[in-house]
Amino acid sequence: MKELQDILHLVREHPGPLALATLVGVEGASYRRPGARLLLDREGALRGSLSGGCLEGDVYARALETLAENRPRLMQYDLRGDADLVWGSGSGCEGLLDILVEPLHGFPEWMTWLEQAWASRTTLTLHTALSLDQLGRRSLPPQPGASAPGFTETFLPPTALWILGASDDSRPLVRMAKDLGWFVGVLDHRPAFARPERFPEADAVRAGHPVQVLTGLPLDHRSAVVLMTHHYAKDLESLRLLLPSSAGYLGLMGSRARGAKLLAELAAEGLRPNHRLHTPVGLDLGAVDPEAIALSILAEIQAFLHGRSGRSLGAVDAAAPQP
Repeated sequence: MKELQDILHLVREHPGPLALATLVGVEGASYRRPGARLLLDREGALRGSLSGGCLEGDVYARALETLAENRPRLMQYDLRGDADLVWGSGSGCEGLLDILVEPLHGFPEWMTWLEQAWASRTTLTLHTALSLDQLGRRSLPPQPGASAPGFTETFLPPTALWILGASDDSRPLVRMAKDLGWFVGVLDHRPAFARPERFPEADAVRAGHPVQVLTGLPLDHRSAVVLMTHHYAKDLESLRLLLPSSAGYLGLMGSRARGAKLLAELAAEGLRPNHRLHTPVGLDLGAVDPEAIALSILAEIQAFLHGRSGRSLGAVDAAAPQP
């Protein structure tokens, strides 16, 4: 997500000619998955990658030709078996890769569609034509059953993280979430703490009591809310509002005993949490300082919203479906 966000920003701001390389097909194994992108200018790579470094040099040469000819081209790289040694890396990816390289003229319309979808938190599906006469043309996907060879990809809205609590320990959580490309909002009942200058990276900073700041908040299945107010009554008030919401993830900071007491009070009111509520919040990473705690929280949110276990990749069944 962050890589694509950065590419769109560079396309909008960069003054010179640009070329965009997109991985549109993979047969076998590959370092990157279809949809990976590499943005280049005449001087070289600007952002992104398509492989473990073995293809970028040749893609750059092809990008220069694309800019000179002012037309897109579709290339295929065979990294299977001994053919991998041709590219000088011996990476053993064992894949057949199709890469579309195209010149960019201004800010393409499909990038505007994507920005609008992100802003409205809607899912966008785009089809990229790969036929010679339509190469690189983007459109909405064809109707089911229609014949339209090409590359179709779906863009989800960014993960939205709302942090309840504007104390200093929230700062690394804000910074690291923004490094992931997430939307981040900070809420606190104390106006002296909920100030934009204290959280310059945040997309939104709001002051008010839970009923004021949570009511009407645009929470959806890709939204996470982490309660770290360190204020028992405010957490209780917030959970009353959040448990019936559509938020995909809820995290409560504090000890197990504190969390159990809060949940017992809510249960007495007829509010029972489901698997969305995580308390204590975060994965077991041995975190002690605020930065490591932020890492454990973000890791748990990332895993949960993607339906993953948070286990070591080496321990995951090789036959299990991968994202």
